[in-house]
Amino acid sequence: MGKRSIDNYATGLLLAGLALCALLMSGAFFLHVRHATDGHMEAAAAKARALPGVTLTDGHPGVIVTSMETNGQAARLGINVGDGVISLNGTPISSLDQASSYLLHHPQQRIALGLKHANQLRVVMLVRPERGQ
Repeated sequence: MGKRSIDNYATGLLLAGLALCALLMSGAFFLHVRHATDGHMEAAAAKARALPGVTLTDGHPGVIVTSMETNGQAARLGINVGDGVISLNGTPISSLDQASSYLLHHPQQRIALGLKHANQLRVVMLVRPERGQ
């Protein structure tokens, strides 16, 4: 083997090594981003399920009902998709984080939801299941 073929061989090995490093780094980055995103999605889903059978999101006013169980307690109480949840047990709420924090620190089963629907205000009592159910 001449000097030129040794240089080409070394260059090829170096490029292959760099390509392998780039591949490993991009795979590690993808796994990190996916894990971080999954964790964020799980936290968002937990917040969205703060009340039984009802999915909420930030909106105006307060927090907006985005979905609910068809034959669930919320539907029987006349809660509608698009209703604004503006208070919990008389405490005004303006964000999903605030609602989640309130519900976490006030574990009572009966929650008085202050609702706004078509500029009408009303209060309904929602019963949360006991923990572990």
